[in-house]
Amino acid sequence: MAHKWTKSGVISAIVMGVLTVILLPILIINVTLIIKGSSSDGRIPPDIFGIAPLAVETGSMAGDRPDSFGEGALIFIEILSDEEKNSLKEGEIVTYYVEENGSLMYVTHRIVTLNKQGDRLESIVTSGDANNGALDPEVEAANIIGRCTGSVEGLGAFAMFLQTPVGILVFVGIPVVAFIAFDAIRITLYNRKVKAEEASDKALAAKDEEIARLKAMLASPSQDEGAPPSPAEDDSKE
Repeated sequence: MAHKWTKSGVISAIVMGVLTVILLPILIINVTLIIKGSSSDGRIPPDIFGIAPLAVETGSMAGDRPDSFGEGALIFIEILSDEEKNSLKEGEIVTYYVEENGSLMYVTHRIVTLNKQGDRLESIVTSGDANNGALDPEVEAANIIGRCTGSVEGLGAFAMFLQTPVGILVFVGIPVVAFIAFDAIRITLYNRKVKAEEASDKALAAKDEEIARLKAMLASPSQDEGAPPSPAEDDSKE
């Protein structure tokens, strides 16, 4: 039996398709970051295809430059090998790590000075765009993680919220449960509709059979009509 799409069914399918397209990549990215983060040494942030997304927690890079970004932005860091670090230039934005009191902290600032030994990068000096020219302490090249390749304002705060239990429940758990419930209800209603149609078809078929039987009875000749006529008795004598 062919399934006929109703208007509400089409709308529901479109809505669920859009939610799947939006939420599935977020879920895959979060799961990938969690898995890779648990297997890393803790100094290099987990990445996807060599790009590590990081949420900005301060406004030290807020400014008027085209590549400046503010607090709450999501930045994308290209993880660099030791050889690739030698190609860094002044003015580029890099992320490096510093350790203070046994805790690890990521810093993303703009390069002000490159200190090289020949073609090999030894260390850098950076500064935040919003720090009015104040320089950061010198950072060894070994502590550099990568180069900032882009940013999206506000998305970092959203990404951080997604990592909280409430965020996971709101944006992952509830939509998944809603999708499962919607699909179960849709299947149940469809099965009921199919059973009702099958019962209706059986009732029509039985009615047609009864009508055909009655027509056959009316069309068949009676026993008297089918018997040949008896010859009339002739009592007259010749």
